[in-house]
Amino acid sequence: MSMDKINHTDRTIQISDDVLRQVAALSARDTAGVASLAQEKPVKITNLGGAISVEIRLFVKSGTRAANVAARVQQTVKQSIQDMTGVTAVHVHVEISGMQQEEL
Repeated sequence: MSMDKINHTDRTIQISDDVLRQVAALSARDTAGVASLAQEKPVKITNLGGAISVEIRLFVKSGTRAANVAARVQQTVKQSIQDMTGVTAVHVHVEISGMQQEEL
């Protein structure tokens, strides 16, 4: 398990990739137009030495514009990771795996 380090003048904080994956997954799931995350390996984190790259696989709700949903997910995930962990996500790649009907 790799860790991202945040250096402050008097301390170092380590954040595991598992935590970063959870933050990315939660923020993506809560984005308007997202139906669900992919079942297998929905979020991948790549450590870039002080920053990260995020890959997210998801399904959008039927009737939504996939490109708009993907753009919202990119913004939301990037901001959530920065706000909650202090780690910079320099790339957020969104793969749309398909469309799903909304559950009633």
